[in-house]
Amino acid sequence: MLIDTHVHLNDPRFDPDRDEVIARAAGCLAAVVEIADSPREWDRAIALSRKHPGFIWCTLGLHPYHAAEWRPELARSLEEKSSAAEVVAVGEIGLDYAKCEVPKPVQMEAFKGMARAAQGVGLPVVVHCRDAYGDLVPALRELYEGLPRSRRFHGVVHCFSGSAQEARACVGLGFALGADGPVTYPKNGPLREALVGAGLGALVLETDSPWLPPQSKRGKRCEPADVAEAARAMAAAFGVGEDELARATSRNARELYGLPPAGQGLSSGG
Repeated sequence: MLIDTHVHLNDPRFDPDRDEVIARAAGCLAAVVEIADSPREWDRAIALSRKHPGFIWCTLGLHPYHAAEWRPELARSLEEKSSAAEVVAVGEIGLDYAKCEVPKPVQMEAFKGMARAAQGVGLPVVVHCRDAYGDLVPALRELYEGLPRSRRFHGVVHCFSGSAQEARACVGLGFALGADGPVTYPKNGPLREALVGAGLGALVLETDSPWLPPQSKRGKRCEPADVAEAARAMAAAFGVGEDELARATSRNARELYGLPPAGQGLSSGG
């Protein structure tokens, strides 16, 4: 079964029918990972995961939109909160040079601070990058010297949108690449080619719900069950069957986040 590695189910757009959305997801997915993108959301993400043990997991992050809130004290708070078994990563964190008003140096300081905090608690990172790969790749090279030793991935570049060269660079530094709704858009052939060039061994699937709907739902709210459309698009791009694509991406997701094998309960915390 598929795994949606990046959702925002606590977003207000799900307030009217959150339980129904989760029920639909549980009917067709093996797991979903809730992303808390500011400290104000951390406790809510943990609570949602505890309400659906073994199915919803969560991450604790500081989105570049909130980078001005970075303080070293956040690292201490992260250390405390990340001890919860439901917490499997730190994120999302990163750089956004397209739509973020926070100055670039402030974004970089917050990104590096949170990444080092993640290293301190032994968790992978969920990286947001928009129009910033020229700065992201050198930062990742600085932060993560060499490939991981104790896990397959240092983290994932969420909603990868870079070039083929940037895809290979991220994978070469030990990062998975997230594929979501945009891989289903007809105009995004170069993006699909970049992901194929990086290899199936680095691909994970996501929706970024309620954002980034697939082609069949353009202009509408996205939900975790829609990850199947991204799976079909990437299976076609790789020239493999949907079952093979599902097995590979779910294996990658479990190894990225340290999730237990299907059918088992909570891990000891990522």
